Amino acid sequence: MLGLSTTAGDIGWRCLARRGMLHCECEAIDYMRLGLGAVRDGRGRSGVEEAWFVLDGHGHFRDDADRWIPVRPGDLVLWAGGPGGWLRSDTESSLELLGLAVLPAAVSRQLPVRSPRTPRTGGPHG
Repeated sequence: MLGLSTTAGDIGWRCLARRGMLHCECEAIDYMRLGLGAVRDGRGRSGVEEAWFVLDGHGHFRDDADRWIPVRPGDLVLWAGGPGGWLRSDTESSLELLGLAVLPAAVSRQLPVRSPRTPRTGGPHG
């Protein structure tokens, strides 16, 4: 997992963008790789809603009702946030995902309006 942050359980990730870079209520855009049989749970993610796009591999998503739903390349997992959800890679293949996380509504309602400045391009700007 060269170039990725790692954790116990063969999980690697890289943050691609954070809120200050995005000028929006997006908390982060992340790449994540779950090694064979690795699990990523929702601890510490209360209220953070996430969308995970499956890039490669096979695995399962466990929802709040304790249902295990198979995931494969091209699937989009919408995660309402909190400790109820889990992502797990299969024991035969790793699972690669691209994720978008947004701040909890209670937090984003209190943030100041952010408007990005777009620099002028082309010709002289006097």
